[in-house]
Amino acid sequence: MRPTITLISDWRLRDPYVSFLKSSLLQTAPDAVLLDVSHHVDMYNLGQTAFLMKQSYARFPEGSIHLILTNTTFSSTYNPVLLTFDGHHFIGEDNGVFTMMFQNAGMPLKGRQLVDDSMTAIDKMMKMVGALLQGTVEQVTTEYNDFVLKLMEQAFHNQNQHLIEGKILYVDAFFNAITNIPVQMFKEAVGNRPFKAVIRSSNDWQTVIYADDYKECQSFMLTDNPLGCLEIAYYQGKVSVLADINEDSTIEITYE
Repeated sequence: MRPTITLISDWRLRDPYVSFLKSSLLQTAPDAVLLDVSHHVDMYNLGQTAFLMKQSYARFPEGSIHLILTNTTFSSTYNPVLLTFDGHHFIGEDNGVFTMMFQNAGMPLKGRQLVDDSMTAIDKMMKMVGALLQGTVEQVTTEYNDFVLKLMEQAFHNQNQHLIEGKILYVDAFFNAITNIPVQMFKEAVGNRPFKAVIRSSNDWQTVIYADDYKECQSFMLTDNPLGCLEIAYYQGKVSVLADINEDSTIEITYE
């Protein structure tokens, strides 16, 4: 089976850097399938990167290698870290993104690091990818367990108060606002009961969505997103523009 390698970054596609990296990857792993998760993460936004990666990695084949490049310095002292989790391999700079992704893993994170001052940052990443494919990781890396701790806000469900509190974590290319509230949490808590969702922007603008607006058109609505979280959308409209919703916005859902 051909190895799968994914990439996520804040590099954009205007510049040739993504292509340069892919060229290096193909020299290291000529048979690899290279897939882009996104290169339009907001600049330096680790929370957005962690959210997108956490919600999407399991859709790729087990054993996939995921390169996390957001807010990567690539200085001469950059030493990439490898974290193997849930049958997948994640390579990137330990700038906090790993703990943001897997803060609820229920176990300490254990990784490997490649330290070699004679190599460029990109060469180190390529060597780590090659070692993974050849099964020689332990020969070229050392143990790394002191991960930088950064936490990503999680949705909160208060069963006694019939309340779910969440936050907007990502606005997609269609200007739909994706929350950190798992669809499963919403369905288990609310079911078919009436509910009200209040979205508050950083400018105190409020948007209210009622039960009838779930998956309905012609108005603001809550719907399922392929990432597995609730999405705020507007039929053929730009919800984040119309309702002044951004990544500082909060959402509060109350139900009967």
